[in-house]
Amino acid sequence: MTIEPPQATPDHGAMTFRDHLIELRSRVLRASIGVALAFFVAWAFHVELYAWLSAPVRNALADNNLYAIKALQITESIEVYMKLSLVGGIFLASPWVFYQVWAFVAPGLFDKEKRLMIPVLSGTVACFVLGAAFCYLVVLPFMTDFLIKLTVEAPGLTLEPTLASTVSFSTVMLLAFGAVFELPLFMYVLAVLGLVTPSGLLKFYRYWVVIAFILGAVLTPTPDPINQTLMSAPLVVLYGVGIGLAWLAQRNPDQKLSRRTMVLVSTGLVVLAGGGVALAARPTDAGVYDDLPANARQIIGIHHQRLGKLVQQGERELHTAAQLAPLTVLAMLEVVPKGEPFVLLVRGEAATALVVAVEDPQRTVRLLAKRQQVSVVVATSGLSASFALPGSTIRFRAVAAGKRVLWLGDDAGVELLSDARSGRAKKLLDDPGMSERLALLRGSGPVWAIAADGKGFANWLPAGALGHGVDLVTAQLHGDKEELALRYECKGPDAAAALRNRLDAWVADERRRVTGRALSPRERESANQLAELAILVARTAEAAARVLPVGSSDHQTLMSSSYQAMRLSRDASPVDNPALQAQQMAALIDSDLGAAVLPPATTIAETRGNATVLSVQAPAARLLQLLLAPSAAALVLPPPQVPETAVAPEQPGPRVERAVPGVGAVPAVDRAVPAVDRAVPAVDRAAP
Repeated sequence: MTIEPPQATPDHGAMTFRDHLIELRSRVLRASIGVALAFFVAWAFHVELYAWLSAPVRNALADNNLYAIKALQITESIEVYMKLSLVGGIFLASPWVFYQVWAFVAPGLFDKEKRLMIPVLSGTVACFVLGAAFCYLVVLPFMTDFLIKLTVEAPGLTLEPTLASTVSFSTVMLLAFGAVFELPLFMYVLAVLGLVTPSGLLKFYRYWVVIAFILGAVLTPTPDPINQTLMSAPLVVLYGVGIGLAWLAQRNPDQKLSRRTMVLVSTGLVVLAGGGVALAARPTDAGVYDDLPANARQIIGIHHQRLGKLVQQGERELHTAAQLAPLTVLAMLEVVPKGEPFVLLVRGEAATALVVAVEDPQRTVRLLAKRQQVSVVVATSGLSASFALPGSTIRFRAVAAGKRVLWLGDDAGVELLSDARSGRAKKLLDDPGMSERLALLRGSGPVWAIAADGKGFANWLPAGALGHGVDLVTAQLHGDKEELALRYECKGPDAAAALRNRLDAWVADERRRVTGRALSPRERESANQLAELAILVARTAEAAARVLPVGSSDHQTLMSSSYQAMRLSRDASPVDNPALQAQQMAALIDSDLGAAVLPPATTIAETRGNATVLSVQAPAARLLQLLLAPSAAALVLPPPQVPETAVAPEQPGPRVERAVPGVGAVPAVDRAVPAVDRAVPAVDRAAP
């Protein structure tokens, strides 16, 4: 009897080469659709992506008193935003892309290889995130600051980075460090597959040090050795980590990992990445921005290179000099800012304080106490010393509030900061998004201010200007041109548009009342007719815009025409009672905002989303007075000690008594008095 051999059963799991190509095309198409959808999602946040990616570069520029990032071409911004959106879309769609890759290769893998892929994929994401976070928080700020200082220290050189170069530099660095941190995982996979051994990797260590520095020179965009070391040193450390992972992989190669163990390993790697980022982002000590009180009338940030110029401008007006007196105290006490370049002036209703970053606050407090011959006490907020400058009745207090933070001001001002630190008052950074606002302000100019309390920003609004619809107001004083930009963060676009219309109407009315002249009956009739015609045009445009889709180009054109027509009607309306011109002029000058918009000043109000921006171009003295408007808190300092031979006799002339907010009647020094005498603040009023 003959036994026939069994027939071979067909392999139903096998696929032809054509089937593989069809499957690959399907997976690539699905992954591409996911990336395309994610691209449009990222495009909706292209401005936020740029702000986040360029933050280290902009902060380093601000540290060196540089604030301009320029676009050399009209199409440069759209190109940069599209690249950012594409990269952001790829990262956003990466889970879907990884799933498509896994679905394509998984049928051809053994069970051992499948068990290996899950921790490898999660480890890849974790290592890349750790590398990018290390670059963003440590390497990129240091490297950018070093390169900027290297450029600006040369005589005759100016640095004006472009939009494309800034984004390209940041993106390349993040991708390079993310890829470099994959080295331990790569070594682990090779060890699992049996291609390398821990002993062999350890013997190759000395050669790897040389290779690491060569790779650092190739991957870093700069030829300097410091930045190459920042890339090479992590490579050397990561190679050592990879040797440890290889030893763990080959310690017991026959042991199989369970599904539960793999899930725990994957979750642990992801948590490790998130914990590393959070640990790197956590400040080691309280910073200058951490204890700012939200109930302060105003907080002003001044770059330390602009302190002298700002004080010099303030000395032209007595009450402005009194409001900027803490900055003068900083120079009198010889306190030198170190680290954070911005000095913060916190102003309450009747309190002022400085928050300064110094190298050793406790040593600074001890030196001040030794000079002033006072004792040092240990307060709740830190080491403290209280003293009075010769000739002044106000007592100043210096507090070492952190490892690099010094508080300096009167007792009420220091108490304002202490209440925020202890939790008795709300902190400014407790408001979501406030940290981002402060970062944008810090990187946009050498002098800025913020008012989050309603009593503070009320003085940045004309009377009855819809203050209930405003959340906070920020001010930016440009250094290269005499311009101050007030940004009103409103509760929605409607509130922003209403505030813009109110500001335009107020500026037009006040300008006409001050500069208007008496019109003849014929001129008055023509002006009224023109104003009525402009109102008719505005209403017609609004009626036509109602039947169009909101946001379309025609709708925007009609609404813009309506806005311009209403503005023209306000400008064309004649003054009802020109005889009140002198009285209204005096009332207008009493308002800091009103004084700033007087001719020859120019103002422009525009809406930007939920915000209204009022740009005022005026003489520097007016802008400084407007910047300090939210608070009338002032300090009296002793007059500077000058030799008697250096003081010229005062020229005869009229002296006018002027009311200074919060100070009382102080004599306004005649303009003919020399500059040395003009810089002397009033000292005859009672201390607060």
